[in-house]
Amino acid sequence: MVSNLNNMLSSFHPSTGVDEVVWVPSATGIFSVPEAMRILVIADNSNLLDWKKKIVWNNRVPSKISIFHWLACNRCFPVKETLIRRQILRDHFSSLCIWCNLIPESVELLLLHRTWSFSIWSALFNWWNVRWVIPKTILEFSSDWFHVMGIGDKKFWSLIGPATLWSIWLARNDFVFNDNYTCWKSIVRQIKLKVFPWATFHKLCCSHQFYVWEFNPALLCFSA
Repeated sequence: MVSNLNNMLSSFHPSTGVDEVVWVPSATGIFSVPEAMRILVIADNSNLLDWKKKIVWNNRVPSKISIFHWLACNRCFPVKETLIRRQILRDHFSSLCIWCNLIPESVELLLLHRTWSFSIWSALFNWWNVRWVIPKTILEFSSDWFHVMGIGDKKFWSLIGPATLWSIWLARNDFVFNDNYTCWKSIVRQIKLKVFPWATFHKLCCSHQFYVWEFNPALLCFSA
């Protein structure tokens, strides 16, 4: 048995080639960021996030807001829950939501589900005359306003949604760092004012139609 093994080993000639790093998913063996992103999206069951159709990377809103939207979908910006995980905050009480002081501040809680934030979304839904149940995550919500809403509605909600996320974040920071509390009704008004110039610039509505935009924006869908 030993001799058989020796015979097998003596006939074996290992390769003397040079080792190299190969990116297996690529046919060329060369790493690419788009391919890596595609794999991450699939691995995370995040096929809701259709990068090609610009659910997040929306050229109709300022790039800083698109970046924040992307961070929110990936739960990557520094809410208190994240700061606790990174051991930047160590006191449990300092991690509590600024609006209720009951449970830790998470991305979804802050931007979607806390009473203060939910009031903003509810007011915007009523303003647009739509009935919507806010999903669990921002990624799912973003997919909703891109895929599920009507063609006219989604043209505007692709602006309203990111603007709302950004406005809530700014209001939260103003409260945390400057002790300046802003009523949610004022945030709703700011969002309407913020989005209207974007809509007019991209010819979704006329610049003299703000009175329509403020009180019945759905009427603009038919002319957009």
